[in-house]
Amino acid sequence: MDIIQMSLSASVLIVAVVVIRAITLHKLPKKTFLALWGATVFRLLVPFSIPSRFSIYTGIHMVKQIFAEKAAESLPGGIFVIPDRANLPGTVKPVGISGIRATALSMSPFELIWLAGLCVCALFFTAAYIKCCREFKMSLPVSNSFAISWLREHPLYRSVQIRQSDRIKAPLTYGVFRPVILLPKKTDWTDETDLRYILTHELVHIRHFDTLIKLVLTAAVCVHWFNPFVWVMYVLANRDIELSCDETVVRTFGEAVKSAYALTLIGLEEKKSSLTPLVNNFSKNSIEERIISIMKIKKTSLMGAMLALVLIAGTITVFATNTANAAAAGDPPADNSITTSETASAVALSYTDESGNTQMSADNGKTWMSEEEFEKAYPTPEVEWWAYEEYKAWLDNEKVQLQDMIGEKSWNPTEGWYVWTQERVNEAVKRYEGILEDIKNGMYVSKTVNGSEDGIMISCNPSDIEAATGYTICIVNDNGEEALFGPYSTKEEMLTEVKPYCEKQVKAGNMSQQEADEIISKYQ
Repeated sequence: MDIIQMSLSASVLIVAVVVIRAITLHKLPKKTFLALWGATVFRLLVPFSIPSRFSIYTGIHMVKQIFAEKAAESLPGGIFVIPDRANLPGTVKPVGISGIRATALSMSPFELIWLAGLCVCALFFTAAYIKCCREFKMSLPVSNSFAISWLREHPLYRSVQIRQSDRIKAPLTYGVFRPVILLPKKTDWTDETDLRYILTHELVHIRHFDTLIKLVLTAAVCVHWFNPFVWVMYVLANRDIELSCDETVVRTFGEAVKSAYALTLIGLEEKKSSLTPLVNNFSKNSIEERIISIMKIKKTSLMGAMLALVLIAGTITVFATNTANAAAAGDPPADNSITTSETASAVALSYTDESGNTQMSADNGKTWMSEEEFEKAYPTPEVEWWAYEEYKAWLDNEKVQLQDMIGEKSWNPTEGWYVWTQERVNEAVKRYEGILEDIKNGMYVSKTVNGSEDGIMISCNPSDIEAATGYTICIVNDNGEEALFGPYSTKEEMLTEVKPYCEKQVKAGNMSQQEADEIISKYQ
């Protein structure tokens, strides 16, 4: 899956989680939503998914199959062959039948914009975090007896520090491996009740690795900065981290402390507006939602816990998985049942899935589609075939024209510029006569393809349809100039011609060395 596919599929899951959250926010444990956001982040950052027959995409694929239009009948046999003699000089201009070009690779404008946006977002968050950390390092350790005693009562395998700073106005936690609970310099150490709420809240953040979770959320935002749904996820997931922490504190001290704890939050509402990413703190953002959520916290029943688990499993199964059909998922079957053929429109891979439907791919198995979808994307051409007498009459006229071309210059991608000689004319005539003999023996040879006499040449032997053989490649350089090579019987023969061409293009500045290497490496 590419970035766009990952982002679009995750957007569907984000919408589902937002709807579920709006309906059940005060009815289910808050960890439910953190689990759902975790599945969303996985969908955003991991470029593959698990197929499921219960996936929403499986349903969409089934609906598309039901309402798909019936494809037009293909030409006899569905496979068309270009014999070796098809690469002829002169007025007939046959080319490779592959509709898939091996073009010189370069970054598209979209990829450049996406990369620039990623770098800007990463730089912004990194700079903000570094700025905060520099300020936090100016804090002083707390030597208060209450703080020391509280740390002894709450041991953790990671070393936890309690420090004070005059740069902040509300408590916060930062650091993953060496976490620090940072308190304002004006903290009232005589109010031990509020201090226990505050320190317990921050300790829960540390135990849950919430700072690390925020880091992963930020990474997802940087990668998918162009998707507004991902920013919605970032905001709501951060809120749910605080809600889950509040819920844990209330359950730790008992529901009787809900009012007192809520008042503590209100008193700690942050007044500053500076950004402190990747840290956990008391904030005025969404304070009303937090207070309402705290007041509505109730003991989770067994039924409620089971409902939460079912909701998590169901949502992930439906929205975070891909279609069970390997064709729609882009995954080829594990066995050797894939058939390779070259049609007049594309190089095609095909296989029959478990349902008995034929699935086809035109991009070497990256994506798969039904026969109906393949026909729409690569329609079968309308072919007019040569009759023997028609081709014979054309050839008689062509012989005269070829004789008149002796001494003139011509060009083709394989040889470059060359001069027509009697020997070359005789060779061309011999090949044309071979095609005439094939037509006489029952071979179908195209006269026009989609109304055009130039471009694609298709031949088909009704008695013995055979797969297209040989290697053909069409290279497009940075100037948009096309060069066709082939067909060749072996890769080595093709590389003998392609390598010098690529080297020449690199020297001329029409192709980068990386692009040339990528083209050649595909056939080595």
